[in-house]
Amino acid sequence: MKKRTFGKWLYPVAIASLVMLSACGGGGQQAQQSGGGQTAATESKEPIKVGAIFSLTGPNSPLGVPEKQAVELLVKEINGAGGVDGRPVEVVFEDDKSDNTEAVKAIKKLVSKEKVVAVLGSSGSGPSLGMAEFAAAEKLPLISMAAADQITNPVRAGIFKTPHTDVHGTKRIFKYLKEKGITKIATLNDSNPYGSGWTTQLQKYAPEYGITIVAEEKYGTKDPSMSSQLTKIKGTDAQALIVAGTNPGPATIVKEAKQLNLGIPIISSHGSANSKFLELVGDAGEGVLMVAGKLLVPDQVDANDPQAAIIKKFTEGYQTAYNTQPDGFAGYGYDGLNLLVEGLKQAGGDASKLGEVLEKVKYVGVTGEFTFSAEDHNGLTEDSMIMVEVKDGKFQIVK
Repeated sequence: MKKRTFGKWLYPVAIASLVMLSACGGGGQQAQQSGGGQTAATESKEPIKVGAIFSLTGPNSPLGVPEKQAVELLVKEINGAGGVDGRPVEVVFEDDKSDNTEAVKAIKKLVSKEKVVAVLGSSGSGPSLGMAEFAAAEKLPLISMAAADQITNPVRAGIFKTPHTDVHGTKRIFKYLKEKGITKIATLNDSNPYGSGWTTQLQKYAPEYGITIVAEEKYGTKDPSMSSQLTKIKGTDAQALIVAGTNPGPATIVKEAKQLNLGIPIISSHGSANSKFLELVGDAGEGVLMVAGKLLVPDQVDANDPQAAIIKKFTEGYQTAYNTQPDGFAGYGYDGLNLLVEGLKQAGGDASKLGEVLEKVKYVGVTGEFTFSAEDHNGLTEDSMIMVEVKDGKFQIVK
């Protein structure tokens, strides 16, 4: 890949008096869209081009659509305040249609045709893994919005991610189970890379927390029913069920578990931590537990929490723009672009150093407090995750 160089870019972390512009875009929009919101001062200058590949259609669209909206919102804020050193940020969006092959095609297109300096995405672990392999070979910085630990483990130059990993989620759930005296569990995970990653981590860390897995079941992403797997689990002495997948699978599992009178607590991964889960599960969701980031319950974050200010700012801005509360997936996109801009600022005018510079970035985001290093390209810990419970159709922090 050719070396990309630019003049020195400076972007203040805090932007005063931001103007929140109305939303443009949502689910199902076609590829080749760009984020703008340029001021007259930035229109004449060469834009800084960034690629963003999200799942705007297909099974992962509940993840990709809010990610895109969050990035569009932030781009408008940046450009409305004069851009980066007077240059507009242009984000070229592509839809991977929740498909691994489409994701790789999209990133190749962004590199060959659009000449982007870096890429955000994708929404799912499968597409992100394919993109990361290509990006690493091309020495193209990439920040993923997907959770699988193997995206950044082992570490590869220039490849980063914003969500908590399945390792973080596993440890946080096991910590909760240990506090409750639960020692026997069943697992029911999607067979895709996201769910398989969770299976691996649950198996790996169970002994450390004194937990025994008495049943392991899988389901396909598009499976309409998981009742057979739940029936098998009901026949065991499991004291809790851990579910790992993205909607609609977890919601289907919860509804069918209630119909079968499973009778044990259900704990879901952060892959379904959004309002769509509540919508899909309905009354059957009452009492379901979930591991998540703090953005899921912004009004319940302690005012003294280091993340409180940025969560409040982002939530209010997103609510104004889209008339809905942002979820964790929106936060992944928001943090991704903020991290990228911070890295560009610190690159000192040489975009070829972006991957190296990102390893030194420290940033308090809506997902958590990021501390990247040469050994850690995710920069988060399980301590920034919380346990929530569905009560009266809403998520409530478990104290």
